[in-house]
Amino acid sequence: MNDSRLLHTGIMLLTVVLLGACAVPASTVAPTSTIIVTVTPSVAPEFAEAAEAWHLLNTIGDQVWPGWGAARIPLLIRSGEYDLLVGHPSPPQEFQLLPDVTVADQPVYRYTGHLVPVPAAAAWKVGDVWSVAVPTREEFQQAIDAQLGKGVVNLDAANYVRAIVHEAFHAYAMTVIQGNVPNFGADVEDGEMIQLLTALPDLDKQHAAEGQALVNALQATDMQGTREAAAHFLKLRQVRRTAQDQKIAAYEQTTEWVEGLARYAEIALMLRASQITSDNTITYPSAAEVWQPFLDQLMHPAASPDGFRGRYYLLGAGQAYLLDRLKPDWKDYALVEKRSLESLLEDAVR
Repeated sequence: MNDSRLLHTGIMLLTVVLLGACAVPASTVAPTSTIIVTVTPSVAPEFAEAAEAWHLLNTIGDQVWPGWGAARIPLLIRSGEYDLLVGHPSPPQEFQLLPDVTVADQPVYRYTGHLVPVPAAAAWKVGDVWSVAVPTREEFQQAIDAQLGKGVVNLDAANYVRAIVHEAFHAYAMTVIQGNVPNFGADVEDGEMIQLLTALPDLDKQHAAEGQALVNALQATDMQGTREAAAHFLKLRQVRRTAQDQKIAAYEQTTEWVEGLARYAEIALMLRASQITSDNTITYPSAAEVWQPFLDQLMHPAASPDGFRGRYYLLGAGQAYLLDRLKPDWKDYALVEKRSLESLLEDAVR
C-alpha cells in the first residue's frame, strides 16, 4: 500500500515543487562536474530530462544525503497510454522489454496502462521497489494547464528535474524506513487535521513567528546567534502547543519529517545542479536567485504556494538547514532513528 502522504493525488499538488522555489547558501556549492546522459534511440523525448535527474542524483546525491546517490531510484514515466520503466532491478511481469532501447545503459520496459491513477509526480512502489513516478514533461504541463489555466505555470526542464528529485528523496526515505512512516505519538487523518488547524485563530501569526526565528538563525553570523535563534524557535513552539491537542504536534512533526526532509534534499541537490554542465543544456537557477525567495517564504509560511501543508515543507526544511550547522552528523541517523526534527534540534541547541 502506498502511503497517502507521499502520493500527490490532486492535480493542484503538481505545482508543489514548481512554485515552492528555494535553495541553499552559496557556501555549499559543489565543484563543477559533467553529467552524461545517453538515451537511445527515439525514446529520448520521454526520457532525456528524466535521465538527467537520475544522473544528477547518481553524481552528487551522496553530497546531499549519505547513501542517496548510491541508491539508484527506478523511474516510472507516464507516456500516453503506457508506463515506461527504467532502472528497476526486477520489473513486474506485466512490463515488457523494449528491444534496442536503453537509458544510461539500462533497459526500458513498457506497460499498457498506468500504475499511478492520475498524472502526478509521486513516490510509488513498483513491485517491491520504491520508485519515482512522473508524467512526461509535456503531459505534466497539460495536467497543470488543465487545473490552473494555460500559461499560469511554465514547467521548464529545470523544474521538471526538480520535481523528480523531490520524489526521489521520498522513494529513498521510504526504502530506508521500509515504508513505515513515523507518527510521533498519534495517528492522524490529513484532511481532518487541516480542518482543525485552519480553525485556530492565531496559527498563521504563530507560524510566521516560528519561520522568522528560523530565518534569524539561518542568517546569524556566529554560532551563538544561531543557537539563540534556534532556541527561540523551540520556545515559541513549546508555548503554542501548551494550549493545543497533542495530535497537532504529531501531525506537524510527521509532515515536517516527511515533506520537510524532501524539500531540504531537493533544495540542496538543485543548488549543486547549478554548478554542473549538462549535456541537455538545462539551465538551473543559481543560489542567489533562489535562496532569498526561500527565506521570504519561510518568514510567511501560511502564504506557501504549496497549500496548507506547504508551510510544514518550509518549516521542516528550515530546521534541517539549522541541523546542518548545529549538528553536522544528524543525517547519519535521522531516517533510521525516526526522530522528529524538533527533537534533533533540541539536542543540537543543548
